[in-house]
Amino acid sequence: MRTAQNAGTRKSRKPAREADGGMRCMSMKLRCDGSNPCGSCQKRNVECVKEQKPGPQKSPLSDSQSTSTTHSALAPRNIYEPSSDRGSIKFLLNGGTDSFTEHFHLPPHTDRARGLEYHNQKGFEEAEMSILGYPERSDQPGYAPEFVESDPAAQSFFQDTFINFFQGPFPLGEPPRTLDEHYRSENPYDPLVPQGQPSHEPEKPFAMALIQAILSRAWTVPLEPKVQEEISMNIHFLLTTARIRKFVSLYSRFWHTNCPIVHIATFDPEIASLPLLTSIVFMGAMYSDDMRESVAAKRVLDFAELFVFSSHVFASEHEIGASFRTEHRMDDKPNELVQLQDLQAGYIMTVTQYWAGSRVSRNRAMETLFNQVVNVARRLGLSKCRHQPQDQFHESLWIKTESCIRIMVMIALIDSAFSFFQNYPCRLEHVEMDFDLPCEESLFNSVHPFSEPNFRFSRNLTVSEAFQSLFEECPEDPLRPPSPSLTQNNVGNPLGFTVFDMFLLIHLLYAFINTHMTLLIPILRKYQTSKSPSTIPDDSILAAIRTALSRWRDHWVTLHNQLPGDQWASMGFYKNGYNFWLVSQLLITKKESVDVVMRMEVKCEDKLEKLKVLLMDE
Repeated sequence: MRTAQNAGTRKSRKPAREADGGMRCMSMKLRCDGSNPCGSCQKRNVECVKEQKPGPQKSPLSDSQSTSTTHSALAPRNIYEPSSDRGSIKFLLNGGTDSFTEHFHLPPHTDRARGLEYHNQKGFEEAEMSILGYPERSDQPGYAPEFVESDPAAQSFFQDTFINFFQGPFPLGEPPRTLDEHYRSENPYDPLVPQGQPSHEPEKPFAMALIQAILSRAWTVPLEPKVQEEISMNIHFLLTTARIRKFVSLYSRFWHTNCPIVHIATFDPEIASLPLLTSIVFMGAMYSDDMRESVAAKRVLDFAELFVFSSHVFASEHEIGASFRTEHRMDDKPNELVQLQDLQAGYIMTVTQYWAGSRVSRNRAMETLFNQVVNVARRLGLSKCRHQPQDQFHESLWIKTESCIRIMVMIALIDSAFSFFQNYPCRLEHVEMDFDLPCEESLFNSVHPFSEPNFRFSRNLTVSEAFQSLFEECPEDPLRPPSPSLTQNNVGNPLGFTVFDMFLLIHLLYAFINTHMTLLIPILRKYQTSKSPSTIPDDSILAAIRTALSRWRDHWVTLHNQLPGDQWASMGFYKNGYNFWLVSQLLITKKESVDVVMRMEVKCEDKLEKLKVLLMDE
């Protein structure tokens, strides 16, 4: 019956998608893979009208093959043509943030229908191409592979009935009940124990400690007794040993590829700091295909946040107390690794709340939580973090330093993303980013990076220097040879930038453009008349920005053409970096963009939605 219902739902949605794609495919789609019909048109159910010379036709691609095969097929073609760019930017901004992030595999917002729909239909499918997976513990009686398998029918059913379940974790197939009915009934949670395994197992100490830690913070909030009981039920339901391992595995499969800051190859729930384990578990729970788990996790996410940001590295009480002590004890300064893990926990929780939390939580994450993360990172000196000579002799020390570098990269990315998606001012400047570029992903994903044949101790290039190289006439530095360990050919990419590097640099470049346009507003307003040219008047900085954008694009095309399709597909959402370039290019080529930015509110709900007005005359 559920299958029939899902089929009916999909059938009813099809005309709407066809209506959205009524124009010629070349005027809206992102890329053409050369097939007839092309993969983009197949996915969107539109008529394929390719504007290219006739040639041998290829067989259509199935959804499961499209991503890896498409990128492989695209490599030898020059797909980044101006005509394709115009169609791409129109399609990207068609649905604002939801259409722009459609292929990012972000945790789904409950209040963004399009993002939720895409997550349910395609997110799990494509994420399985990830090259890394958290090792499944087959020796644990409460953990089985079927816990992490995605059921497409359940995903579709989840979207159709999500609102009915949002008020609480109700059993599948039952209507929502009032709070009184909920607590008069027996426990609604069905045990998720595979057949043939014991219904109970002794819980591990880390599971019990996690429950106690979050509950202790929850009880500091004034709540009604029934709400407290609901919170307790949700927390005990979620944080069993088996589910904790499942959520860590989901985090590794679906989020680590996008956010590689934790050395997941050596991550162990038994010894990780509780705040870090908490953040990883709740981020992983957002990707669960079991609706009861994801809904329950969202119900208690705020209390998990309270616990994470009560750790020593964030709490002001500990800093104030230390300043009043006359005698310093050995335990005054927490272990550096614990500090790093707690900072990682704060970052992951901030991102989880921003992309999967309620609107109030989303704003709190952007305005308050992220400020704390930035302040701690600065206090720990991570903005100048570089590999030191002693790192060469201790693999664990090298991994810790690399983790520090990577969390600074991620902080810089989300800082620019807040400006990109909601016009929120950046907290970091590119001139203070004196930390190394991150190593190759294959090294950081290795259990023993030192044993990898392409291991290189350091990139010998800071983020600030890499950003500056985009503006230089000749970025090649004879004193800094390109890294020989990088897998891609260095022709057209003299500094050996990776896809991850390029994703970071376009974020910084966008933030730079946005800041410059804001400064131009009082100067250009008096010059903008109906007879003014169609582009922004030139100045020396704008000319340098155009040079930087052109150089970034050249590096990107080189990387795209040289990387194998399977390696490109494993790059998480970094492979969507060209979309950020399209928006940046749009801002500096449209004279109206200054007016649009000037009228835009700080912390607007959807900045990309407002930028669509720049395309109305095309």
